[in-house]
Amino acid sequence: MEEVLWEGKPFNFGFPSFTTYKITDSRIIIEKGVLTKKRDEIRLYRIRDISTKRNLMERMMGFGDITIFSTDANNSQFLLRNIRKSTEVADVLGNAADKARIKHKALEVTEVT
Repeated sequence: MEEVLWEGKPFNFGFPSFTTYKITDSRIIIEKGVLTKKRDEIRLYRIRDISTKRNLMERMMGFGDITIFSTDANNSQFLLRNIRKSTEVADVLGNAADKARIKHKALEVTEVT
């Protein structure tokens, strides 16, 4: 069973958001839409790099964007928009990605032997 490390929605200045983000101990899940739902996910061990962007207003209001770069051929870049406490969420994501890479390498080694 996956452990949920963080979940949330983009900050939309009080307007409803039909996008949800979930970070578990093994993947990121992004769901969008109302009538037609689209779901993207990326395995954490595929994350190559994470960056955050916050302009002055976003820093004052406490949110920002997180860009995730991955080794996934189909989805090499994910954008989590308007995330509250974006630097803290990026740290949670980075730590989880490091642990997932270690776990994935350990599984590869045991499968080979």
